[in-house]
Amino acid sequence: MNPIPCFLDFEASSLAMESYPIEVGWSLEDGSIESYLISPASVEGWTEWDAEAEKVHGIPRDETIADGKPPEWVCRRMNEQLAGKTVYADAPRFDGRWLARLFEACAIEPLFGLGDSDDLMVSILCPDNSDTVPGLVKLWQLKQDARRLAKGRHRAAWDVEYLIRLWELASEEAQKGERQRDKSNQ
Repeated sequence: MNPIPCFLDFEASSLAMESYPIEVGWSLEDGSIESYLISPASVEGWTEWDAEAEKVHGIPRDETIADGKPPEWVCRRMNEQLAGKTVYADAPRFDGRWLARLFEACAIEPLFGLGDSDDLMVSILCPDNSDTVPGLVKLWQLKQDARRLAKGRHRAAWDVEYLIRLWELASEEAQKGERQRDKSNQ
Protein backbone atom coordinates (compact mmCIF):
# COMPACT_ATOMS: atom_id res chain seq x y z
CA MET A 1 0.00 0.00 0.00
CA ASN A 2 1.15 3.54 -0.71
CA PRO A 3 2.25 5.72 2.18
CA ILE A 4 -0.60 7.51 3.88
CA PRO A 5 -0.64 11.27 3.21
CA CYS A 6 0.03 13.45 6.24
CA PHE A 7 -3.00 15.16 7.74
CA LEU A 8 -3.30 18.09 10.16
CA ASP A 9 -5.97 19.60 12.36
CA PHE A 10 -6.11 22.44 14.86
CA GLU A 11 -8.54 23.23 17.63
CA ALA A 12 -8.71 26.93 18.46
CA SER A 13 -9.79 29.39 21.09
CA SER A 14 -12.62 30.59 18.83
CA LEU A 15 -13.44 31.19 15.20
CA ALA A 16 -12.83 34.94 15.49
CA MET A 17 -9.96 36.62 13.65
CA GLU A 18 -8.13 37.03 17.00
CA SER A 19 -8.33 33.31 17.74
CA TYR A 20 -5.23 31.21 18.25
CA PRO A 21 -4.45 27.50 18.17
CA ILE A 22 -4.90 25.56 21.42
CA GLU A 23 -4.33 22.04 20.12
CA VAL A 24 -2.72 20.53 17.04
CA GLY A 25 -2.66 17.00 15.71
CA TRP A 26 -0.94 15.54 12.67
CA SER A 27 -0.22 12.18 11.14
CA LEU A 28 2.78 10.64 9.44
CA GLU A 29 3.01 8.29 6.43
CA ASP A 30 2.72 5.23 8.69
CA GLY A 31 -0.60 6.46 10.10
CA SER A 32 0.79 7.38 13.51
CA ILE A 33 -0.72 10.51 15.06
CA GLU A 34 0.83 13.10 17.35
CA SER A 35 -1.28 15.64 19.19
CA TYR A 36 -0.42 18.39 21.65
CA LEU A 37 -2.21 21.05 23.61
CA ILE A 38 -0.63 24.47 23.02
CA SER A 39 -0.19 26.85 25.95
CA PRO A 40 -1.09 30.48 25.25
CA ALA A 41 0.71 31.65 28.40
CA SER A 42 3.90 32.85 26.68
CA VAL A 43 2.26 34.68 23.77
CA GLU A 44 1.13 38.22 24.38
CA GLY A 45 -2.21 38.82 22.72
CA TRP A 46 -3.40 35.23 22.82
CA THR A 47 -6.32 36.07 25.10
CA GLU A 48 -9.41 35.61 22.88
CA TRP A 49 -11.61 32.81 24.27
CA ASP A 50 -15.08 31.71 23.25
CA ALA A 51 -17.11 29.58 25.65
CA GLU A 52 -19.14 28.24 22.69
CA ALA A 53 -15.95 26.97 21.00
CA GLU A 54 -14.98 25.33 24.29
CA LYS A 55 -18.31 23.45 24.25
CA VAL A 56 -17.33 22.02 20.84
CA HIS A 57 -13.77 20.89 21.59
CA GLY A 58 -14.17 20.44 25.35
CA ILE A 59 -10.78 21.96 26.21
CA PRO A 60 -10.87 24.53 29.04
CA ARG A 61 -8.43 27.44 28.70
CA ASP A 62 -6.94 26.56 32.10
CA GLU A 63 -6.06 23.12 30.74
CA THR A 64 -4.15 24.64 27.80
CA ILE A 65 -2.13 26.75 30.22
CA ALA A 66 -1.50 23.92 32.70
CA ASP A 67 -0.89 21.04 30.26
CA GLY A 68 -0.06 22.72 26.96
CA LYS A 69 3.37 22.68 25.34
CA PRO A 70 5.07 26.01 24.65
CA PRO A 71 4.31 27.21 21.09
CA GLU A 72 8.01 27.20 20.16
CA TRP A 73 8.33 23.54 21.18
CA VAL A 74 5.26 22.66 19.06
CA CYS A 75 6.64 24.51 16.02
CA ARG A 76 10.01 22.77 16.29
CA ARG A 77 8.34 19.37 16.71
CA MET A 78 6.11 19.95 13.71
CA ASN A 79 9.09 20.99 11.56
CA GLU A 80 11.07 17.99 12.78
CA GLN A 81 8.26 15.58 11.85
CA LEU A 82 6.80 17.23 8.74
CA ALA A 83 9.73 18.94 6.96
CA GLY A 84 9.42 18.77 3.19
CA LYS A 85 5.93 17.25 3.25
CA THR A 86 2.52 18.50 2.21
CA VAL A 87 0.12 18.17 5.10
CA TYR A 88 -3.59 18.10 4.29
CA ALA A 89 -6.36 19.77 6.30
CA ASP A 90 -10.11 19.61 5.81
CA ALA A 91 -10.51 23.30 6.63
CA PRO A 92 -7.32 24.83 5.18
CA ARG A 93 -8.65 28.37 5.45
CA PHE A 94 -8.99 28.08 9.22
CA ASP A 95 -6.17 25.60 9.84
CA GLY A 96 -3.86 27.71 7.66
CA ARG A 97 -4.66 30.80 9.71
CA TRP A 98 -3.94 28.98 12.99
CA LEU A 99 -0.79 27.44 11.54
CA ALA A 100 0.41 30.92 10.54
CA ARG A 101 -0.47 32.38 13.97
CA LEU A 102 1.44 29.60 15.73
CA PHE A 103 4.60 29.94 13.66
CA GLU A 104 4.48 33.77 13.58
CA ALA A 105 4.24 33.85 17.38
CA CYS A 106 7.56 31.98 17.50
CA ALA A 107 9.24 33.70 14.54
CA ILE A 108 9.80 30.28 12.96
CA GLU A 109 9.05 29.32 9.36
CA PRO A 110 7.12 26.10 8.75
CA LEU A 111 9.20 23.65 6.72
CA PHE A 112 6.12 21.98 5.20
CA GLY A 113 3.20 22.95 3.01
CA LEU A 114 -0.53 22.87 3.63
CA GLY A 115 -2.99 21.30 1.20
CA ASP A 116 -6.75 20.85 1.02
CA SER A 117 -7.84 17.31 1.89
CA ASP A 118 -10.97 17.63 -0.28
CA ASP A 119 -8.77 18.32 -3.33
CA LEU A 120 -6.65 15.29 -2.44
CA MET A 121 -9.68 13.02 -2.04
CA VAL A 122 -11.29 14.17 -5.29
CA SER A 123 -8.00 13.59 -7.14
CA ILE A 124 -8.05 10.01 -5.81
CA LEU A 125 -11.70 9.47 -6.73
CA CYS A 126 -11.35 11.15 -10.17
CA PRO A 127 -7.79 10.33 -11.25
CA ASP A 128 -8.36 11.35 -14.87
CA ASN A 129 -9.49 14.83 -13.73
CA SER A 130 -12.49 14.74 -16.04
CA ASP A 131 -15.84 15.26 -14.36
CA THR A 132 -15.25 15.93 -10.65
CA VAL A 133 -18.95 16.23 -9.74
CA PRO A 134 -19.38 12.46 -9.19
CA GLY A 135 -16.17 12.54 -7.14
CA LEU A 136 -17.56 15.31 -4.94
CA VAL A 137 -20.83 13.41 -4.45
CA LYS A 138 -18.92 10.23 -3.58
CA LEU A 139 -16.65 12.22 -1.24
CA TRP A 140 -19.69 13.52 0.65
CA GLN A 141 -20.93 9.93 1.08
CA LEU A 142 -17.49 8.74 2.19
CA LYS A 143 -17.29 11.55 4.76
CA GLN A 144 -20.41 10.17 6.44
CA ASP A 145 -18.86 6.68 6.54
CA ALA A 146 -15.52 7.98 7.83
CA ARG A 147 -17.22 9.86 10.67
CA ARG A 148 -18.87 6.64 11.77
CA LEU A 149 -15.58 4.70 11.61
CA ALA A 150 -13.50 7.30 13.46
CA LYS A 151 -15.64 7.54 16.56
CA GLY A 152 -14.60 10.20 19.01
CA ARG A 153 -15.11 13.74 20.10
CA HIS A 154 -14.09 16.87 18.29
CA ARG A 155 -10.38 17.01 19.07
CA ALA A 156 -7.31 17.40 16.86
CA ALA A 157 -6.17 13.75 17.01
CA TRP A 158 -9.71 12.50 16.34
CA ASP A 159 -10.10 14.82 13.37
CA VAL A 160 -6.78 13.59 11.96
CA GLU A 161 -7.92 9.98 12.46
CA TYR A 162 -11.13 10.85 10.61
CA LEU A 163 -9.07 12.20 7.66
CA ILE A 164 -6.98 9.01 7.57
CA ARG A 165 -10.18 6.92 7.53
CA LEU A 166 -11.57 9.13 4.76
CA TRP A 167 -8.38 8.67 2.69
CA GLU A 168 -8.58 4.90 3.20
CA LEU A 169 -12.20 4.84 2.03
CA ALA A 170 -11.42 7.04 -0.99
CA SER A 171 -8.48 4.80 -1.90
CA GLU A 172 -10.63 1.67 -1.61
CA GLU A 173 -13.32 3.29 -3.75
CA ALA A 174 -10.74 4.27 -6.39
CA GLN A 175 -9.41 0.70 -6.48
CA LYS A 176 -12.95 -0.66 -6.96
CA GLY A 177 -13.44 1.76 -9.84
CA GLU A 178 -10.12 0.69 -11.38
CA ARG A 179 -11.09 -3.00 -11.20
CA GLN A 180 -14.47 -2.24 -12.79
CA ARG A 181 -12.79 -0.30 -15.64
CA ASP A 182 -10.32 -3.18 -16.15
CA LYS A 183 -13.21 -5.70 -16.34
CA SER A 184 -15.13 -3.58 -18.85
CA ASN A 185 -12.00 -3.16 -21.03
CA GLN A 186 -11.45 -6.92 -21.28
